[in-house]
Amino acid sequence: MRAILLLLFTSLALAYNPYSDYILCRLYQDKEPARAEIHCLRALERSPTPTLYVDTVRLEIALKKMEKALKIAKDFKLRHPDLPEPYLALHSVYIIRKEPEKAFRMLEEGYSKNPNSKEIMVFLAEEYLKRGELLKATSVLQNLARVSPENPLPYFMLARIALSQGRQQEAIELLEKSLKASSTFEAGFITLGSIYEQGGEYSRAESLYKDILKQDPENRSALERLGNLYTITGRYEEAKEVYRRLSELYPDGAYLYQYSLVLIRVGENLEARRILERLYADNPGNPDVAYTYAMLLEILKETDKALSIYLDLQKRLGNNPRIIERLAGIYTDKKEYKKAEELLRLGLSLEPNSYQLNLLMGNLLSETDDHERALGFIEKAIHINPKDHRGYFLRAVVYDRMGRIVSAEHDLRKALELSPNDHELLNHLGYSLLLWYGGTRLDEAESLIRRALEKEPENPAYIDSMAWVFYYREDYRKAYELLLKALEKEKEDPVLYEHMGDVLSKLGREKEAQEYYKKAYELLMAGKRGEPNQKERLKNKLKAK
Repeated sequence: MRAILLLLFTSLALAYNPYSDYILCRLYQDKEPARAEIHCLRALERSPTPTLYVDTVRLEIALKKMEKALKIAKDFKLRHPDLPEPYLALHSVYIIRKEPEKAFRMLEEGYSKNPNSKEIMVFLAEEYLKRGELLKATSVLQNLARVSPENPLPYFMLARIALSQGRQQEAIELLEKSLKASSTFEAGFITLGSIYEQGGEYSRAESLYKDILKQDPENRSALERLGNLYTITGRYEEAKEVYRRLSELYPDGAYLYQYSLVLIRVGENLEARRILERLYADNPGNPDVAYTYAMLLEILKETDKALSIYLDLQKRLGNNPRIIERLAGIYTDKKEYKKAEELLRLGLSLEPNSYQLNLLMGNLLSETDDHERALGFIEKAIHINPKDHRGYFLRAVVYDRMGRIVSAEHDLRKALELSPNDHELLNHLGYSLLLWYGGTRLDEAESLIRRALEKEPENPAYIDSMAWVFYYREDYRKAYELLLKALEKEKEDPVLYEHMGDVLSKLGREKEAQEYYKKAYELLMAGKRGEPNQKERLKNKLKAK
């Protein structure tokens, strides 16, 4: 008896166990697929379960043995025609074999056999959408929503159909349903937010993104959308905080760059410079970072360093019109007019209808007192883009230099009409009224200058303009105090020094006035920008004393 039992035990131990092959099939499938294949095929031959079929088809696809994968998937369908898995397996194989019609037929056949299969419905609805068969897609998606009401996807896809047919309110309701099914469903809130933004309903979009962030404070997409929303609506302080948060959460992303752009918008230029300097050092080949860094250096009057970066960009990228614009602007400011003109002619040969290049050529010619030719380029720029205030602003400057003050005032007002809150324009018109008409339009000039100061109370040019209002009101002590404040902030503006000289002269401090006139004249001779005819005025003031 014992011998019989021992013999039975031995036969059992030596008997084939398909479960062992199945375990080894799964074990080696990801890291050693070639080794897994023999175990998968042997297990499938002895115990062809649906799960093993799916695993083996996937394995053969991974091994790029498409004929074998197809054969196994077809056998799977023959053995289990009422399951959804063989149809999905065949769909995958046919897609990889670039046989889309056969793949599509598998989905339709599988759906007819398995009308409640969520996976088949998702794929089939997407196929119907690609083919423009919207009624069929709608029918499948409505069925999917019935079978799987907690799934946000069918509502989202139905919303896509509604949007494509112009039924926006229906799309909004469907997207809201998708978010009820899954409150942080990304495709749903991004699409719904986009609809709100495109319709100018920024408050609704903001509330939507904030609701997502209440549930998931680190949701990357919601933070991105909120930061962009604040940026496009001019809420830069709030945008700054969002991009700062993003740059902390995801330091490897591009958020530090976005953060620097918003910092520039809010006037935090030194912090923006620190960030851009680091980004540029880490990746000098990034043209966006390099270009923005150079532009900021221009703002900070680090012109030579900016010029070096632009020249490097030009060397790497060729004659890019944007880089030509910046180089020409720098050379114009440095009074290297020949270099500037050569660059602008090159740029205009590449893009003759460039608004910016025509404007820059107009500015260059104006700087060299070629006002008639300057007007030609400026008027072309205005014709190209009549909605931009800068063309009218520059033409006003040229008219002013030509002594055509009525035309200059008309263009300044047109520029303000297009950009009513531009503080530079407000100050320029206010100060120009003082220069053109003295004290006869004083209240109007003061109102404009005060509006500019509300926007930038520490701007030395605007403080100087207000000092000149007090000068014409014969409040020389107040004018003096304001000019002292302006000179603390700007020490190389010849206009400020001349104005201080005029005020000191009115206060009876002639010797000090002469020192300021002398300083103003020296700055002009050193190439600093002043006013038209300022040099001649100063010569007379210096001679007269």
